[in-house]
Parts: sequence; C-alpha cells; structure tokens
Amino acid sequence: MSPASQGSMRDRDFFAFCTALKPPELKAIGELSWVRHLAEGGILYRPGEPGNALYIINHGVLEALPQKARPNTNSVFLGRGDITGEVEVFLDICRTHLVRAHEAASLQCFPRANFAELLRLVPSFYQYVCAQMAYRLFAERDLPCEQNHSLELSGRISNFDLTTIHQTIVSSGQTGELTIKDENAEPLGAFYFESGRLRAGQFQHLAGEDAFWQLFLSDKLSGTFSFSVGERPLTDWIESGQIRRSGGEMLITALQFRDELQALKKGLHQESETLRARTTQLRWNDGAPDQLRKVAEQVLELLSRGGKTITDLYRQCSVCELKIYQVVTELLYSEQVSFAPGSDQPSGEMPSTTKMDAEAENAQLTQP
Repeated sequence: MSPASQGSMRDRDFFAFCTALKPPELKAIGELSWVRHLAEGGILYRPGEPGNALYIINHGVLEALPQKARPNTNSVFLGRGDITGEVEVFLDICRTHLVRAHEAASLQCFPRANFAELLRLVPSFYQYVCAQMAYRLFAERDLPCEQNHSLELSGRISNFDLTTIHQTIVSSGQTGELTIKDENAEPLGAFYFESGRLRAGQFQHLAGEDAFWQLFLSDKLSGTFSFSVGERPLTDWIESGQIRRSGGEMLITALQFRDELQALKKGLHQESETLRARTTQLRWNDGAPDQLRKVAEQVLELLSRGGKTITDLYRQCSVCELKIYQVVTELLYSEQVSFAPGSDQPSGEMPSTTKMDAEAENAQLTQP
C-alpha cells in the first residue's frame, strides 16, 4: 500500500481514498463495481432481501429504517461517502433495514461476487472499509449512555453539507439537540431545536446567533455530528445562548455571512500578521455600521494592550469571525490600527483592494 493510503483513513472520504490509488487499482475499482442511481423515494433494498452487495454513496442522501423498529424510532440518514449494506454482505445474511433515497442519490455498488478479485487487486479497499466501520462504532459508542434519546441524524461532517443537515432537522419538525464533535470526539458545539425551530446554540466559545453563524464560517470544520431526539428545558441554556430569529432567516444570513467573510479575507492578505493600535480613542464615523461599535471598542482595547493577530482577537471576543474582520477592515481603513512593522504592507496602509472592499461592505452591511 502506498504511503498516502497508510495514513489515517477516518478523516478521508471514499473519493479522497480513490485519489491515493495507483492507476491499476483505480481501474480495478471501476471494473469491479458499478453505479446505481435512485430517484427521490426510490428503494435501495428492503428487509429480508439478500445481502449481496455493499454501497458507497457518491451523492445524495439515503434514509435507513430498521425492520423491527420500536415505536417512535426515527430514521438514520446517510450522505456522501457513507457506506451501507456492509454488515449483511460480510455476515452473508438478509437485509435488516429498509433503505431508500431521501433525495435523488448515486451509489457505487460493490457485489460480493467480486470481493475475491477486489481483495487481490486492491487490498487497501478492505482496510478502508474496515476503518470506516470501526470509526462508526467509535462514534456511536461515544454517545452518552445515560441519554435515552433516539438518534435521528448522524454522520461525518465531511460527508454532509451543513445546509442539508439544518434543513433536514427543520423539515422533520423534531425536538432535540444537534451535537458537533471534532476528530477526537471532543464537543465543539450543540444546537437545540424545538419542533424543528432553532432555539439555542453554543459553538466553540460563542453562544446564540453568533455560534450558529460561526458554524457556517468555519472553513476547516471536520469531525462528526449527531441529532438526538428528546425534550430539554430551554432554561438549561444560558440566556445568551438562546435564538429568537426564525430558522430560515438564520440560515440565509449564515450563507450570506460566509460569502462576505471570503471576500474580506481575499482583500486582507496579512490576516496572520500582528495588529497594533495606533490610538486608544475609537473614532467610529457615520459610514461605519453602528451595531459593530461595541465590538470595535473591544478590539481597540485589546490591541492597545499589545499586538494580536485576527485569530487572537476572534478567540478573545464573543462574536463570530466575520464581525472581527469587518471591524479590523474598518479600523485599518481609518488608520486607527496597523500591521506591525515587518508585515508585507507598510504600517498603517491598507491594500487598495481592501479599501474598496471596506467601502462596499460598510455600504451594504445589515444588522446581523
């Protein structure tokens, strides 16, 4: 097996695995498997049918429901890169779940009849499958045993789009908690839904609306998510963690914020450089968004104590990353802060593209 395929497999989906294969191995994968397409609502297999193949999802979402489900048992949803049917195919037993397409899906089918040849030509494929099965067991075992919740939705963040996760929970109308964990199964955040409506949230060091927005702003987010159905008193959440806007409005704003942050990052090339204050008294002109004044005051106060990067400022402020970039852009433009000497750009001088971006952003910013 090549060095690339010997690394940790739990943080790579099937398509990343395939890119590490040698051309003959990749050719064998193509010749010994085939693609199956399912329209929305289409059945992949039913309980009692022969378990003669495993499937890897290319795109779309599948819904799996056990044959002997207890009352109020909810479906489990599978997304891009997830494997289904592997238990029955390896144990040579009949299907135990009904699996259907929650939305149009494309699947890579690996028939058991081809397993011997696949093992001979691509032995690393089985190591990949075993690693995925082991990680699934690890993630399920990590769910708190004392919770009597029914798992509604779970998977790897890399295999699902955050928008799909949010909309699935909202459309289900369920009450429960969405938990986000990193690669080491350490909690990153939690979001509480009541009858499908987002009511509270915490993510990293943030709470409430800023926590939800930061979830979508985190471009290197990895790990797992799970949605557990069950009532929880809203009083369990701190007041600052509660969310009162509608879920649709929150989602639209989160997607807009993600685009705005990427635009600001492109214009601000020294984001990893140290910033320093050039004044201790904030000047917040009429063109700057008033709702960011308090954040600007906090940023200027922090910088007056010593140099900090934008990442440092984010970690020490209780607002999402976008608001930090908006404030820093405005303070650079008004020359109240500057990058420390030694940065690529002369101290106190913003790139011309950033000045134009700042003017445009400040003209368009709406209340977050």
